[in-house]
Amino acid sequence: MPAVEGEPAQDVYTPAEAERILARTGKPITERRIRQMLQAEEIEGFRDEAGRWHVLQSEVIRLRDDRRNAPEDSPGASDSVSELLEVVRALERERGRLEGRLELTEQAESTTREERDRLRAELETERAERRRLQERLDAQQQETQQRRGFWSRLFGG
Repeated sequence: MPAVEGEPAQDVYTPAEAERILARTGKPITERRIRQMLQAEEIEGFRDEAGRWHVLQSEVIRLRDDRRNAPEDSPGASDSVSELLEVVRALERERGRLEGRLELTEQAESTTREERDRLRAELETERAERRRLQERLDAQQQETQQRRGFWSRLFGG
């Protein structure tokens, strides 16, 4: 498969193709696990513009060779334990990323609250100033009305 435009000129596989290749090793990896490894950056790959994952050919070959050369002591147990360890490591990395994201979110929320409170105080000050000026204007209009003579008030002049 040729490289995707904008990526290095290296052959790539879809996770489904990588799964079929790795199935021949006797220690298969599921397509889902391949996607997890890509997301956790345990293997190299990239997403295309449509959001589909692509695995570098060199990574598939490395995985294939690693799985062929792995000791055969207890085939089922070692695979499941090593895969579980990989999952735990990926989850720990994800937890770290999420904790960092949470901290940033909390900081942004705190900053937003402070800004909101500052703007509310400023708004209240402006409203008080507007009320004061309106009262002053009303008082001036009353004074002007009282100063006008009887005939001016009568004829609107």
